[in-house]
Amino acid sequence: MSQIVEVAAAEHRHFGALVTIRMGEQPVRRLTPNEAGILSRALKAVADGASLEKQIFMSPIASDHEFEALAHPEGVAVKAPGCPDVFLDWIETRALAEALAKLAG
Repeated sequence: MSQIVEVAAAEHRHFGALVTIRMGEQPVRRLTPNEAGILSRALKAVADGASLEKQIFMSPIASDHEFEALAHPEGVAVKAPGCPDVFLDWIETRALAEALAKLAG
């Protein structure tokens, strides 16, 4: 996966186990394991061509920042207000999906 993307397990005193996504200069997103699994499946479906969706959007319950990715022919652009987009090619998109799936359980 790209050096600018990090997926890690975290713990929250109220929500319990979480999965965090750090991308470039964008804010950290915190997802429940269930949300991480849903996002993983959505990213994989778009990357594999099984879904024709052009936008993946999630507003995680444990995060102050939503996750939004727009599909392009070569990959996805992950957006965050006031921050540069982070572009992931299809290999990086699949790697992100796999990392999320592993931590989703």
